[in-house]
Amino acid sequence: MMIDISQVKSFVSSNLKSVRRTQQVATQLNCSLERLKKTFFKNEKVSLSWYIRESRVSRMKERLLTSDAPCKVICLDLGLREDVGSRLFKNSTGMTMEEFRRSYNGTRPNVRRTQSHYKEDSQPTPRLVITEGVITQVLSTSDSKESKQPIRRTGGIWLQGPAS
Repeated sequence: MMIDISQVKSFVSSNLKSVRRTQQVATQLNCSLERLKKTFFKNEKVSLSWYIRESRVSRMKERLLTSDAPCKVICLDLGLREDVGSRLFKNSTGMTMEEFRRSYNGTRPNVRRTQSHYKEDSQPTPRLVITEGVITQVLSTSDSKESKQPIRRTGGIWLQGPAS
């Protein structure tokens, strides 16, 4: 019987909370553990256990960026104790879950933020966003013969920084 890697990935993704060992995946797919490990590594170039860990970390990142749920709740939702989940995340990313949330929270447009993220007396820092239309307008007005340097037009530029 041939092992379908997409089926393995699908099973891991949908059962991330309950998958504890690679043996569970092999049992569910009705194949030997050694065959599953070898086939998965041959096709994906990573071990199945590494894939499961990174899938958890990826799901943690997604939840950190798209929800206000506390880190403890995110770990518990993935079937991990808080200390185990925190250690797994830090070993994989090099930063704590809170550091990750703080460093990426302002750069994702689909992040749902509430006032609880800010200190009561402070406001979010204003940001300067330069869109493609603004750049096109500025470049079109500066296309004079006096300019010796070539102007390179680029699309989809998004700069973010202090508005001052």
